[in-house]
Amino acid sequence: MREVGGKKVLTMTIVDPKAVKGFPANARLTIKLIETKQMELVDFGTLGNPKTAVEVANQEYIDPSCQLRIANADANRLGVLLGSSPSWRLNSDNPEQTGGVRGLLNFLPAKIAPRTWKLIIKEDSHPVIHVDNRIPDPRSWAKSDPTFVGTIMPAIIYQVFDDILSHENPEDTDWMNDWIRWADGLMPGNSRPQQSDMRDRREWIDGLIDTFCQRHKLSDRIVDHFSRGDVA
Repeated sequence: MREVGGKKVLTMTIVDPKAVKGFPANARLTIKLIETKQMELVDFGTLGNPKTAVEVANQEYIDPSCQLRIANADANRLGVLLGSSPSWRLNSDNPEQTGGVRGLLNFLPAKIAPRTWKLIIKEDSHPVIHVDNRIPDPRSWAKSDPTFVGTIMPAIIYQVFDDILSHENPEDTDWMNDWIRWADGLMPGNSRPQQSDMRDRREWIDGLIDTFCQRHKLSDRIVDHFSRGDVA
């Protein structure tokens, strides 16, 4: 997905014609997008005459689940699904996508000035960090800049787990379960508080952040950054 004239446009290229061999030329091509209970079928025309770019009706998508679908176009079997691809995530499953990143967080450029970053938490997709689109290569900046990692990442972890622990059964939500497994790996044996009060939750999250900072030596990295004169 890319922006053209301020609008989000979805592009598609059939790289391997063998993958669609055997389907009729008039079969309809669509890409199904799903995110936060919203669904859209983006029409890419027919297999014999496919479109390469289509404007997306919902301009609010960030990292939707995608699926290529091939449907019958004959009048007597109109819309019958002939084939479909496995689902993939538009940004987080594609390491070459600008702003996309594999893992628990997605970093995407956005017009959020005067803020430099903003955490977006939705019900059924991994959290997204919007980064001021004027910053070059926000993914690399967020992953490598010691000031971002050392000061902003702990705040992000706190916000994410404050949301997760407010749910009764967070492991039933895919993205929350991914974060819980990450925390279990970081603090094995230190299970998250169950049905606890706010103070217990805060203490557990603080312990998680301390462990994260210690594991990655975040304060040492920032001190080294300053001692080298990297920051005026």
